[in-house]
Amino acid sequence: MDSERWKRIDSLLHAAWERPSGEREAFLRQACGGDETLEREVLSLMASEKEAGSFLDSPVAAKLPGLADSTATQWAGQTVSHYRILEMLGAGGMGVVYKAFDTKLNRLVALKFLPPHLRHDDELKGRLKAEARAASTLDHPNIVVIHDIDEAPSGDLFIAMAFHEGVTLRERIAAGSTGPRMPVGEALEIARQIAAGLARAHERGILHRDIKPGNVIVARDGVTRIIDFGLAKSSDATATLDGSTKGTPLYMSPEQAAGKALDCRTDLWSLGAVLYEMLAGRPPFDGEGHLAAMNAIVHAEPAKLRTLRPDVPLQVEAIVAKALEKEPARRYQSAREMVRDLSAALAPTGPRTPRRAVFVPAAAVVLALAAGYLFFHRTPKLTDKDTIVLADFLNNALRENLTKWAYYAAFPIL
Repeated sequence: MDSERWKRIDSLLHAAWERPSGEREAFLRQACGGDETLEREVLSLMASEKEAGSFLDSPVAAKLPGLADSTATQWAGQTVSHYRILEMLGAGGMGVVYKAFDTKLNRLVALKFLPPHLRHDDELKGRLKAEARAASTLDHPNIVVIHDIDEAPSGDLFIAMAFHEGVTLRERIAAGSTGPRMPVGEALEIARQIAAGLARAHERGILHRDIKPGNVIVARDGVTRIIDFGLAKSSDATATLDGSTKGTPLYMSPEQAAGKALDCRTDLWSLGAVLYEMLAGRPPFDGEGHLAAMNAIVHAEPAKLRTLRPDVPLQVEAIVAKALEKEPARRYQSAREMVRDLSAALAPTGPRTPRRAVFVPAAAVVLALAAGYLFFHRTPKLTDKDTIVLADFLNNALRENLTKWAYYAAFPIL
């Protein structure tokens, strides 16, 4: 299979996965323009990836004719540098991923080999290496750590990443028990973790530029992690990889679709689009082809979330609407700000309030009663005509006890 054919298949595969599952076959039939062989090849590879469960988890049976002999799969069973390659995991828009064993540190890793046409572009490889090294400093629970970036003797560039068993968010959405709409709490928690990872990256001056369900791993340990940092930082470099504007059209920000300067708010828009899809079961914008989708992102308004799903709380709809503001100045200004709002939206369904907090209202009531009693039962000043009676000692004792009760109510022993 020649490289141009593979690039065409890869582009169609990438575009098809971003469509709702019920529209993929019709999309491919139209996009392939009557080339039935091409359509079968893409559908076969989609079936292989679906069976795999995750490109970072289960092995893929490479059913695509000619793929097993192509440059993309030549590493299976070989040792590259100090990585013993065990099996192919999957293929995506930015290359092919393998499960491998790091013989130096005795651990499993995921090796991502970038497209073979990069091997002759030293300038681009240099920029990608620099970006990947910068991304490797992003040590955060919600980011898949980059361990290494290196070249095989053939000149093929590969990135070694931490290996996590799980599924992509794209697969998690598709596998929902109630269809593509995820439970509100689960969607909010996944979005909160993505936002937390983005916050760390943005604080280091690194943008992702391609946040989408396929670039998020929902691991078996319950942690959500972003992948592919270091491949999307430079729009010039990554645009060269596939010959188009970097970023997946369905999740591009308006400024990204329009080719304008980007900052951290472009990632927050993309996260808003991902959260919208998790809740609504479809992306906020769509169109027949990339250009139509990009035009809708720049000029159209998405359907109100609660018109598609009435059980979504108003607070959550407001978060999504703010993230999807077309003007960056009206959008979330930082990932930390978005984390705060997502955490607040999760609070009603989160852990119960700690016991100490429950005592505060009761303590306040007791203190108020005690203060009222003392105010209305103050002892008047004595004169030389007053007589001291023993009952006043009882009042003092009662006041002392009330004070003690109020103290214990305010500061309970847990």
